Amino acid sequence: MEAVATAGVEVLVQNLINFLKEEYSLLRGLEEDAGKLQETLEMVQAYLSGAETKSITDDAVKMWLRKLEAVAFDAYYVLDELNYHFVYKKARKMDALNPNPKLKNKVLSCFSSCSSSSTRFSRRSKMAHAIKHINADFESVNKKATNLGLQLILANSLPAVADTSDETDSLSLDPIFIGRDDDVPILVDMLTQTHPEEDKPMFSIVALVGMGGMGKTTLTKKVIHHERVKARFGSLLWVHVSQTFDPIILFKKILSTFPSQGGDECQSKEAILRKLQDALKEKTYLLVLDDVWNEDVPKWEDFINSMSGVTSTMGNGIIITTRSQKVASIVNPLQYTLRGLSDDDCWSIIREKAFDGNEEVPPQFEIIGKKIAEACRGLPLAANVVGGVLRRCKSEEEWHSISINCLTDAEGAERIKKILKLSYNYLPSPSLKKCFAYCSIFPKGDWIIKHRVIEQWMAEGFLQPDKRNEMEDVGNKFFNVLLHNSLLQVAWRDEYGNVEGCVMHDLVHDLASSVLSNNNADGSTPIRYMFLEVESSHISKEVAKQLRTLILKSGTSNTTFSDFQCLHNLTLDDDNITELSNSIRELIHLRYLDISNTCIKDLPEWIGELSHLQTLRLSRVSSSQKLANTLKYLVNLRHLYIKDVELPAEIGRLTSLQTLPCFKVGEEKGYHIEELGNLKNLKEKLVITNLERVCDKEEALKANILQKQHLSELQFEWGLDCWGERNDESVLEGLKPHANLKELSIDGYKGIKFPTWLRGEPQGSCLPLHNLIQIKLESCSECEEITLDHLPNLRSLFIRELKSLKCLSKMFFYNHRKLSYLDICYCDMLEALPDGLDTLNSLKGLRIVGCGNLKSMGNPSCGGGENQGILRELRISNCGELMELPRQMLELWGPTIEELELEGLRSLKNLPMLVDCMAKSSTRLTTLIIMGVPKLMPAGSVESWNLGSLKTLMIDVSEEWSRENCVGINETVNGILEGCCNSLEWLILRGVENWEWLPQSIQRLTSLYWLELKNIGIEELPQWFGNLSALKMLDLYGCTKLRCLPSVDAFKPLTKLTIVERSRETGVDINRYIARVLQLTFRGVKNWSKLTCLPSVDALKLEWLGIVDTIAISKSRASTTANNESAPSDWSEPAPWLV
Repeated sequence: MEAVATAGVEVLVQNLINFLKEEYSLLRGLEEDAGKLQETLEMVQAYLSGAETKSITDDAVKMWLRKLEAVAFDAYYVLDELNYHFVYKKARKMDALNPNPKLKNKVLSCFSSCSSSSTRFSRRSKMAHAIKHINADFESVNKKATNLGLQLILANSLPAVADTSDETDSLSLDPIFIGRDDDVPILVDMLTQTHPEEDKPMFSIVALVGMGGMGKTTLTKKVIHHERVKARFGSLLWVHVSQTFDPIILFKKILSTFPSQGGDECQSKEAILRKLQDALKEKTYLLVLDDVWNEDVPKWEDFINSMSGVTSTMGNGIIITTRSQKVASIVNPLQYTLRGLSDDDCWSIIREKAFDGNEEVPPQFEIIGKKIAEACRGLPLAANVVGGVLRRCKSEEEWHSISINCLTDAEGAERIKKILKLSYNYLPSPSLKKCFAYCSIFPKGDWIIKHRVIEQWMAEGFLQPDKRNEMEDVGNKFFNVLLHNSLLQVAWRDEYGNVEGCVMHDLVHDLASSVLSNNNADGSTPIRYMFLEVESSHISKEVAKQLRTLILKSGTSNTTFSDFQCLHNLTLDDDNITELSNSIRELIHLRYLDISNTCIKDLPEWIGELSHLQTLRLSRVSSSQKLANTLKYLVNLRHLYIKDVELPAEIGRLTSLQTLPCFKVGEEKGYHIEELGNLKNLKEKLVITNLERVCDKEEALKANILQKQHLSELQFEWGLDCWGERNDESVLEGLKPHANLKELSIDGYKGIKFPTWLRGEPQGSCLPLHNLIQIKLESCSECEEITLDHLPNLRSLFIRELKSLKCLSKMFFYNHRKLSYLDICYCDMLEALPDGLDTLNSLKGLRIVGCGNLKSMGNPSCGGGENQGILRELRISNCGELMELPRQMLELWGPTIEELELEGLRSLKNLPMLVDCMAKSSTRLTTLIIMGVPKLMPAGSVESWNLGSLKTLMIDVSEEWSRENCVGINETVNGILEGCCNSLEWLILRGVENWEWLPQSIQRLTSLYWLELKNIGIEELPQWFGNLSALKMLDLYGCTKLRCLPSVDAFKPLTKLTIVERSRETGVDINRYIARVLQLTFRGVKNWSKLTCLPSVDALKLEWLGIVDTIAISKSRASTTANNESAPSDWSEPAPWLV
């Protein structure tokens, strides 16, 4: 029996012991039986703690563990039901203490009368009988353990976490080395980087991190045999470490690599180290510690200190390979995380293993093989193993069979599982092992969302709090351990780099799944977790009554939830579900209910009967959603996920709440902002709306925002509806947040000044908001000046629609030099930015939009080029009074800028200088937009312009166009196009009717995919359009003089053609082009002399046909559109189906 079988039982028994200790008051009158039960459980736990560390094969012991699990679950459900009735009663006592006449009758009517003395006596009598029965069962189990001699069996069993890994060495090289060529030079550079003599360290330590089977050892061998590495280090020392990290053993292994030294006869540490010191004398060496698992800091420090003592040279190297990021962090190295291979690389490995070097692979085998490669999910070990199996498979049918059973039933799968199982065995607690196994209920490849799975673990009872950590904290630690041990892989992060979701490698998923079902090979153990993609058949009552987790990704028409007596986790995921089944009210053990992906609009009043509920995720349908008044009875609720919904009265009674995304202030008692006062555990984000309903600072203080130290994001919103006098400044003063806050948003505020706690004025003993990294100010229409405290960590500032804002404080930029993003939009009265914008060395994005009176960007600092910018995005638009962009700023930002947009800047005087500056220095520029800005002229020679990364270009030459400057404009446009002739993909060119030619450089745009020409006065498109081999889409807007298109052959690559607002009669026979394009649109095209009818659409490849405001098409033979709608047989004006 593997140790995995005991993990679940041990967690369950520990939960029972915790319950008996913590909820002793529930057992009044049952003290003797409860005490006896606790004593029995602790004895059982002693057996289990021994079994957890052993590998047990005795069938009798396996049966004993199954019996123990069944009895433990029965005990758990009895005690949990007792607790349910206690919580149910306690929650309703509050109504008697604080009656609300408006709600009392309505609420109480939805609950059955279950509090009579006879009912209480009957329930207590049943509980007493149940506990006696449980005691008898546990005594029987205990007696069986004694009869089996379980203590003797456990003593003689082998440890479950044995050192079962294969010994590695530095000499044997894998002949197949694919997909890691880019990794080798990076690691070589890390090992051989040079240091000044006085700064040269004794050791350069590099940690190579990756899951089992990722190829860490193979890559390390390649690195140590690299010529630069061999030239740098005199001696190579290779030690395979694995699970046992004993410094003395390691010293002996190192010593044994020197032929003249004998390590085994030396027993004392002192003698070993002296021999090692002699062996290493005046040598530089590279030490490889392969497969390290040690997380014990003192052991590592002992090892490295001893190595320092025996080393006489500087500039040595140590490579550590490990699966654990925690191990890597302990040794404080340069860390390199090894990623999975591409599918193509996996196929290359399989092909090398399955076929001889020059042997041709039959096409049908290659198709199957590439599918198998995808199943390897980037794991070189898997590709090697399955390639070896395929080498002996000569028929297509055998390859098909392997593709179906790939890496599960295939030969060699046990080797993979053995390697991955080490990571599982090494997990430090039974609860963590249960959490890992639970992840396998999600289908392979599915994202595992961090917060959700932690809440599901919590509902299952896997997370036990302690004095310092709540259940969620424990879950977060568990999640990170799985992540650091490569049992989970990062899928995506939030904007701050925090992991939001993970995936499980298919092979790890197989391991977790085998753990979860380990005890059920013969079907004798009940199924407790179920994920159903399709509601294929009715779930039998026998199965339903044991289930603890049910995730339904389909309808619930065949489901009677009252059959699921033990359910703790329920997820309904189907937008066809519009009502919550009434039978769910009987699930008294339910902790987690997720209906977020349904169309359920209203919660029934009976929701308040689910007294154990910890997490409630509500539907995305929010505008008309109603929450039941009984929600206040869910006193165990910790996470309530809602959006823009008015909460029921007295939400402040839910004092365990940690997640409450929004709170709408109401006018009646029970809806006031003081309801937030008791919710001291709120975490992450809170949005408070309708703040115009709060009278003053005194009322705002009742929300106790300052005490909510776990909130990281706050959003304050004032609405427009307010009948009385507003007192916004006083209210916001009373909403001072805790110093831990990271993001603050203020919307609709009508105060002239922002509060003292934001301006940095003295606040007594209150700490300043030094952790703030983002501020958003929106629609604060009366504010005239922004003066913020020195916020040392402020990264992002968004200012939008501050209609009265005239200025930012003089020292604003000097006080916030870590700003990464600055966004100022629609501030009509803002005339100038303060000086020092160029001192923001961390600025990555600057956007200024719709500030019609802005005249100056402020003066540059006097740094004289000391700063080095990293700006990537600069967008300034619709600032009609802005006269100049300082050259110093553009020179600072030019080398790093990637996106530049200048639009609607009619007063800008120095555009030629800016264009010249950017074209010469902005080698990373991918997007350039210059629209509605005068004087698109060169300031110098265009020959040196380098825009080799530019992909999107939008240019408008119509502003202040004249015959005199048209030559200079043409030179500028051609210069830009020449600089990006191999990279540009999208070009929009807006001209004037008098511009009667196209820039010749367009014909050299080899990558151009989409071309839009607007208001160009050309009469015909040149034949060199045929050179644009990549062109797929052509849009012609307002080209009123156009009378001739190129030859049909020139438009061969085209798939989309749009012609808008042509008015003059032409000789264009558009029918020649129609058959070539997939999308065709005419808008406002008048008097086409030859486009008198359209061919049958059935004969075309059209996916879209649009004809709008176009006349002189008398008939159409078009019978269908791309979406198969019917069309009239005769029509003289465009039919609606064509618009």
